Amino acid sequence: MRDGNENVVLFPKWEMSLKDESLKALQDKRYEEALEKLEALLHYNVSNHEIIIGKLMCLMELGRYQEAEDTCAEIIRNKEDVHYYHYLHMYLTILFQTNKYRLLMELIEEELESDELPLVLREQFHQLYDMSEKMDFDIAEEKSSKYTDDLMDAVAEANHNKQWQLLVQLRTMKKEPDKQAISLLKKHDVHPVIKTAIFLWLQETNYSNLVDVHKLGKQLHINPAEIVEIKKHPTYLTILQYLSGLEQENPTLYQFLEQLLYRYFYIHYPILPPDIDAALIAEGLQQLSNQLFIQSEEEQPSINNEVESYLEDILNAEQLYLSIIDE
Repeated sequence: MRDGNENVVLFPKWEMSLKDESLKALQDKRYEEALEKLEALLHYNVSNHEIIIGKLMCLMELGRYQEAEDTCAEIIRNKEDVHYYHYLHMYLTILFQTNKYRLLMELIEEELESDELPLVLREQFHQLYDMSEKMDFDIAEEKSSKYTDDLMDAVAEANHNKQWQLLVQLRTMKKEPDKQAISLLKKHDVHPVIKTAIFLWLQETNYSNLVDVHKLGKQLHINPAEIVEIKKHPTYLTILQYLSGLEQENPTLYQFLEQLLYRYFYIHYPILPPDIDAALIAEGLQQLSNQLFIQSEEEQPSINNEVESYLEDILNAEQLYLSIIDE
């Protein structure tokens, strides 16, 4: 059974009455009433430019911006509509008023690439883009300052999970870390996972000044922009080469050991072991897999002190990693 209004037609007098009453209500700023009558017209498939604009104006005046935004987003899909640029302008206005500057700028960038954009709108769009960019920057500055203050409070409280969450937010803002955040790299009571996240944040923003990193009893004075990423580090690649035989023989075990290796490097990054120790670390990983998958202790081969030291370090790194990052 079909349930719709495609075959229902309003009587002309009723249609005209609803249009007149909605317009009068809109003029008198009785937006709820105006919207109700406009929705009635749209319900019976009576639609034109004035009705749609009236509905958008009512929604905006009533503070129902999300509905207005959704309505505009649906309408502007039809770029062939003769009123396309009017709807688009209203859409951009809604985005500006709701502080959705990045989405607004993306839309404007797309329109500026089109040869169809009228010259008069092109200039307006450039101005709107510049204003939005400034507003977005100001909001980012304000948020960044707030998040950084919260981060320092979380450090004082030794709340590692909150520190991690705040760093995730700060890194998505693409803003360079300030001196307060950078200073955490040399604080002995800051978790190594947090220090790694800050260092990666520096790299993501192409920070090229020297910084001091104190981590797990070691120190380094380095330029983040000059340090190779974890999975491209020579020692990391050499260790994987030692383990490569497992990739075909036992892919699941290889993947498990590769994961352990990455977490070990993540905890220590950027202070990583020398390439000369790659064989020792690879053996430590293999010995660890033996301990995990071989039940009888008598079957486990003896290991030298250097390998055992790395094995313990790998287990410690795994515990530190999982205490913050839940995978």
